[in-house]
Amino acid sequence: MRPYRESSGVDYYRHLISLSGVCSYWCNVIRDSPSLWNQIHWSDSPEVIKIALRRSSSQSLHVVLVCVTNEQDPQDITYSFIPALDPHWDRLQRMDIVLPAAWMGFVRTALRKPSLNLEKLSLTDEEALSGAMEIDVFGGTAPRLNDLTLNGVSIRWDSPVLYDLVVLNLYMIKFPSTSTILHVLSHSPRLRTVAIRQCFTNSVAESSFASIQLPQLTSLRLDLGSLDATDDVLAHIEDPGPCSHTTSLYPKEEFGDFLQQRLLKWLSKWKSLALVPFEGLLLEIDGGNLRVELSTADRSEPLALVIEGLCLFWVHQFRVALPQLIDELAWTKDLTTLRLRLGSPPQGGPASSSQQFIIEQVSRLPPVTSLEVLGSDTDSILRGLRLGDVSSLFKNIRTLSFSRIDTLFRRLRSQLDWVRETVQIIKDAAESASDEPNHGGQVLKVEIRVPGSAISKKAELVEDFERLVGSGNVLVVKDEVGGL
Repeated sequence: MRPYRESSGVDYYRHLISLSGVCSYWCNVIRDSPSLWNQIHWSDSPEVIKIALRRSSSQSLHVVLVCVTNEQDPQDITYSFIPALDPHWDRLQRMDIVLPAAWMGFVRTALRKPSLNLEKLSLTDEEALSGAMEIDVFGGTAPRLNDLTLNGVSIRWDSPVLYDLVVLNLYMIKFPSTSTILHVLSHSPRLRTVAIRQCFTNSVAESSFASIQLPQLTSLRLDLGSLDATDDVLAHIEDPGPCSHTTSLYPKEEFGDFLQQRLLKWLSKWKSLALVPFEGLLLEIDGGNLRVELSTADRSEPLALVIEGLCLFWVHQFRVALPQLIDELAWTKDLTTLRLRLGSPPQGGPASSSQQFIIEQVSRLPPVTSLEVLGSDTDSILRGLRLGDVSSLFKNIRTLSFSRIDTLFRRLRSQLDWVRETVQIIKDAAESASDEPNHGGQVLKVEIRVPGSAISKKAELVEDFERLVGSGNVLVVKDEVGGL
């Protein structure tokens, strides 16, 4: 089995060379296995780098240029490390660079030479201070580059290295205008994954900028500092097909028109994809996040529409947008699986009225088959739940789960009382419809994820809840995310 360099620390090659001394067989295997030697780390000594480059033979190289100690001299990049790589430059397949802003000038010098076989480049300024300095990487020549990550680093945005990408990740960059972003996207029609996060721009593209076609796009994440900028980029992407999308909202920024004009149209576009056999729906409302997922038979990952940073500062906009979203999802009534995931209501408005409003709206969904409850009794959308509110929504429910229960043990009893009451209400809702045609008499399965401090009471909790839903229908496990 091949050792994994990233998990073996900077002494990977030292350990590998030590293993060569165990016996002649191990020595021959290690020496004559080029794939063990194709990761070239600047943190290794020049002697080790020389041995690795020789023993890697004709293997493609993964070069890692990371500052791991304050004792490293940035001049070694241009006067030692890069010259050692020069004879093997055409073997470069992947390069990961993470350096302080003050060292980026050395990177600019080091990466002037064309790279004909490089496929993946990740360039990170660990202080995110060098974004204003545009680096002309590889003199604009890296014809096989298809996966690019820039974190706090700007390059020449008209550079040919940005052409024909498949994966593009941009973080902590200030763009002159959305025109710059659109220009980059327009030269990579094969893009499948685009993430532009924590980026900023003060200007939007001129209306005359041509539309962009990205027919292979499967995931798009935009966080551009303002909805105007985000909306402008979305408006120029023409018919992206079945593509997941995440948008970040911003405090006190009006979002009503954006939701109605852009994101609801995205859902409508999914609906129109008659060739895609949708099987299941997930709707999640939790704090500042609103998520809609549609699963299909031919995709390993569901289509997802995610809004982050939702708040109720503009309460009236939320009260207009959520009903429209529910209306848009009415067509999902024929899907096999309908899941609902509810946590806390968005921040910024009266909690009780927000909870009641959300319950009223989600109750207009087709009956769900699965409910996931996130959080505790104090902040849950389901706090104060009444059977009359949800009898139609939960009449077909088959699975019910609770997670992110408060880790404070002294609060656990009152929370479990609330969980018990909620289970009873949902069980009654399911049983109230047992005489309806096609109900099928489904059995309710309950999963409760508790903090580690309460897992010792697992048997007691299982016995307690089985009194409600029957033997063998309760699972109590440790909450690895929300519990300690």
